This record gives sequence, C-alpha cells and structure tokens, in this order.
Amino acid sequence: MATRVIPSLRGPYEVVKPSATHTATVIFLHGLGDSGSGWLGIVKMIKDELPHVKWLLPNAPSRSITANRGFVMAGWFDLPSWDLGDNHEDRDGMLDSARTIDKYIQEEVNAGIPAERIVIGGFSQGGSMSLLAGLTARREDGLFEGKYGWKLGGVAVLSGWLPLQDVFPKMASPHLITTPMLMCHGTADTVVPYSLGQRASRILTNDLGLPVLENLTLSMLIPPSGYSPDEGKLGATGLSFRSYRSAGHEACERTLEDLKQFLKRVLLR
Repeated sequence: MATRVIPSLRGPYEVVKPSATHTATVIFLHGLGDSGSGWLGIVKMIKDELPHVKWLLPNAPSRSITANRGFVMAGWFDLPSWDLGDNHEDRDGMLDSARTIDKYIQEEVNAGIPAERIVIGGFSQGGSMSLLAGLTARREDGLFEGKYGWKLGGVAVLSGWLPLQDVFPKMASPHLITTPMLMCHGTADTVVPYSLGQRASRILTNDLGLPVLENLTLSMLIPPSGYSPDEGKLGATGLSFRSYRSAGHEACERTLEDLKQFLKRVLLR
C-alpha cells in the first residue's frame, strides 16, 4: 500500500527524564493524528510515583490516511478504511514503524537499561503497534532482538486492536507467554470497537497461550474507597483485560490509574 510518509517536524520523540536514578524506561506510542507531546500532561500526572522511569514518547511520521480521503496526519501506518477488523492492512507501514520502535528499544539497551526493564505501551494505533513490536519475532522484517522477539518488562495496550491479524499468530514471539500485559478498553468505544479488543484478548490467550490473569469490567472512575494495591493479579505474567463501563475511545480516570499500578508492579525500583 503506497502512501506518502513525511518525518515528524516535532523530531523523533519527546522525553520525560526520571527524577531519580534511571533504571527503567516506558516507550508510549500515541494514536492517529496525535503526537508524543499530547501525552505529556498524563505522564506528568503519574511520573512522581515512578521516579526511576524515563518516558520516551515517539512522534509518528505524517502520512496520507486512505480512510480519511488521503488527508495527511500523524500515523504509525495507513488505514485503508475505518473498518479496523478488515484484513486489508498496511503491512509495510506497520512493519516499518515496528523497526523504528526496535531502534528505540535498542538505544535504551545500549544506554544500560535491560530489555526486561522496558515497557512498551500505546493508545489506539499506538496500542496496536505495541502488540506488534513487543510480542512478535519479525525475522527479516525486524531489527536487533525484534528479529527474534524482545523479552520486555511488559506491554500495555489502551483501546487498541491486533494488527496483521492474519499472520500475527505465526509471528508470535517465544517470549509472548511470559510477558506481563495490560489491555484496557471502553465498552462504548465506537472508534476501535470493544469487540476488537475482546478479539485480541481471545487470540493472545486462547490461540497463543498467554495466561489469563483477569477479565474485569469496571467503572470509569476510581472507587471512592480508593485503589487497592492488592487488587487482582495486575502485573503478573499473563493478561489483565480490563473493560470500563460506558467509556468511549478515551483514557478514562480508571484506565490511567490501572496503567500506573501496572507500571509500578512490573518496573519495581
């Protein structure tokens, strides 16, 4: 699928430096039409509880988006239509962006941060790229350990869907079944339908063997009694799939708290 791709004028990424000794990194990928800076406010809300973590917020290149009548906007890959369950996908664009993420991971490893202390996460398109970059062995289509499968500290997907769904199972990393994973999705999401999040969960667990830790439906808000740090099995090896009643295509209050708690558990100081 040929699309016009233009490097981001914002530079490759935004960085939020740790306030303590740097021992872990989160690479978080934005959604279609957004930028890394669009997540700076959210990162600043939770970074104080993760003082040892460096945040890398990459900027996707601008490209013409077929589903949006060719309008040029920031995107990790083209969308041939708004039907995200369609198997007609921008394979080249997805794999090219996955190689970019491979480079960012390797840069952190070269700087002394083990891959096991790196979490990849993302929202919407960025969530789908997190699955592709973090849980596949892409051989000639990957770079560094992306060829054979990264052994990461965790993968977090907010309102995402499974990319390259026709071949993803064949590309699955040998480390997939030992990776802590969080998936969050609003039940009223009309952009990335809730059913696509459920489908991704089923394929990862039923077909690929990722252990099921929990499948919870929660309020969009943090309970008045507060957030219990002992709740569930969040952050253990396997999948925590969390749904939020009436939430749309958004990172609601409870989603962000769940993300923070997940990161605190998989990236202990």
